[in-house]
Order: sequence, then C-alpha cells, then structure tokens
Amino acid sequence: MTDKQNRKPNRCIIYGFGFMAFALTSAMACRGYAQDVKEDRIDEEYRKCLLSDTSYANVADCSFAAFGKWDKEMNKAYNKLLDRLKKEKEKDALKQAQAAWKSYKDAEFTAYDFMFNQPGNKMSLMRAEGRIEVVRERTLQLRAYLEALK
Repeated sequence: MTDKQNRKPNRCIIYGFGFMAFALTSAMACRGYAQDVKEDRIDEEYRKCLLSDTSYANVADCSFAAFGKWDKEMNKAYNKLLDRLKKEKEKDALKQAQAAWKSYKDAEFTAYDFMFNQPGNKMSLMRAEGRIEVVRERTLQLRAYLEALK
C-alpha cells in the first residue's frame, strides 16, 4: 500500500459519526420540544391514576378512562372546528379528513391488537398507551387548527 492509500479516512467511520451526531441532535431537539409542551390535564390525571395503584385492574381502568376523555375532547374539538368553518368546501374537506383519520385509527388499533395480544400487563399497557396516543395526537391537531383560525 502506498502512503496515499494509508491516509484515506475510513468512510464507514465518518458516516457513522455523522449519523450519530444527527441522532443525538435529533433526540435533544425532541426532548427540548417535549419539555416545552405543557402536560394536558387528561394526561396529568392519567399519570396520577396509574401511580395511585399499579394493579392490573387499576391500570386498565385508568387507561379506559383516559382514552374516553381524549375521545370526548377530540369530538368536541372536531365539532368546534366544523362550526368555525364557513364554507361548505372547507367543512367537506374536514369531514373527509376525519373519515380518513378514522380509517387510520381503526387500522392502527387492529395492528395493536395483533402485536400486543400477549399475556402480561406490559403488553396490555402498550396496547392501551398506543390507542390513547393516536386519539391524543388527533385531538391536539384539531385544537391547533382551531387556534390557527382564531
């Protein structure tokens, strides 16, 4: 090997460090974002409920209650947004988007049921958390639309 070949940097190492730096900054940005977001009262109640009693029955009750509250909030935000829109085309577009979201939600829940249909509290909690997260995200999205249209 010549001296010139010996001085070439290993591209795998360079790319690996680049990816690691990207992953670290992405993780820090996400963590910083999460710290800026105020916890919703539903999540706060859910967290307190889970901490009050870690039995399977209580975890199931807490999860069921949190899901129901997020679902109710989502429907409330959707209806407020629908009322705020003036043009029929806007309302139709929102209705189509909500119908598409419901299809996504149903497919996602079916996937959770298959993936996490295993014995044990951890799997049940993962399934419940996934369901809550899907509805929470849609609720927050609809709330953001409402806020933007003020």
